[in-house]
Amino acid sequence: MSARDMQPRTAVKLRMFFVVSFAWAYQDNTPKYQHHDAVTSELLLCDQCPPGTAVERHCTSFSPTVCTPCPERLFAEHWHWGESCQHCTTVCKERQVVKRECNATLDRVCECVPGYHLAVEFCIPHTTCPPGSGVAILGTPDSDTICEKCPLGFFSSMTSGTERCIPHRDCSKLGMKTLRVGTATQDALCESENTFDCSKKQTECQADVSLCEEAIFQFLSSPSLASVPLEQLLESLPGRKVDWKSVERLKKTCNPEQQAPYLLRLWREQNKDKGKLHNIIQGLTKCERKVSRCAGLKNVTLGDLLLLADSLPGEKLSEESVRALALSCPKQRHVAQLLHLWKSRNVSMDLSTALKHSVRQLHSRDAPKTLLRTIKRIKKVISTSAAHRQYEKIITTALGDRLCFKTKPYND
Repeated sequence: MSARDMQPRTAVKLRMFFVVSFAWAYQDNTPKYQHHDAVTSELLLCDQCPPGTAVERHCTSFSPTVCTPCPERLFAEHWHWGESCQHCTTVCKERQVVKRECNATLDRVCECVPGYHLAVEFCIPHTTCPPGSGVAILGTPDSDTICEKCPLGFFSSMTSGTERCIPHRDCSKLGMKTLRVGTATQDALCESENTFDCSKKQTECQADVSLCEEAIFQFLSSPSLASVPLEQLLESLPGRKVDWKSVERLKKTCNPEQQAPYLLRLWREQNKDKGKLHNIIQGLTKCERKVSRCAGLKNVTLGDLLLLADSLPGEKLSEESVRALALSCPKQRHVAQLLHLWKSRNVSMDLSTALKHSVRQLHSRDAPKTLLRTIKRIKKVISTSAAHRQYEKIITTALGDRLCFKTKPYND
């Protein structure tokens, strides 16, 4: 036999050797268990059953182990030699949901509902980060939220378990003047020549939305005050006066209904550090903080916003404007921005009365409890705020005394 004939035969023998070796290796890797043959009393080494099955018949001297699949609601996660499978976990604990259903090889797995995490076998709420701090690592069903203090240039104005610190607005990059430097709990406040652009689209997300201010200055639209010239209103206000350039710009760009509220907004900013006026301005600030906390819903949906818009009286907001609002604003500001948008369309209507009407409508339409509760809280905060009575008393008293008006229309 030639060397050429030997090569194919050698290759065949090698292939057969590897096949047999692999078969033996596979067989040897199958887990085994010892079992006494009931007939021969011989101690046998039987194959275990794979996951998802159980022993139906043990091996004998003449036959291998016979396995059968686990019945419904039973499972076997590992190789074993038991004659039955394990029962699946029947129900999840309080505040838990099913993460994975039971199958033939795996038990049911439960996890904490959103907003909770597992601690010593109980689901407890995630930690919320206070104002001045933001979320560094979001909480999971297995771990708590980790907070961090807002670094320089960032802020967080609300208590939240999901929101991170937000960068301060850079007024100079936006072509604006900085009125107030940002802090760990407040964004920077900017002012520009466009501050009084009353004609711009109100669907844009306004960083300085103040529902309290809009409600508190509502009395200015009353017939007795609506006809008062802006110059007289300006001179009647105590404390530091608003500069005449701002007033002239305001008169050129805002309609008469908008001029008085904008003037009082400027007056408020000018006198926030004045002693006697401090309590009034602080009252308004506290009102705004409460409303901000109440309105800060993070799970509000477009459907919720449309339902809220439809529940308000007066001129209705279009679906397009509500959708634009939802796209341009962070979720936690959706409710406040929608109410601000409604107020800009219904200047002469009282916000507190409108919210009362909205609560009734939302209740009759089975609105989500979180949305209904939010509107109730905002209504309560605005309705019980005493600041508007103090503002009204100051202004109406001053307007009633004609001697307080100066011959010079403005103070430089």
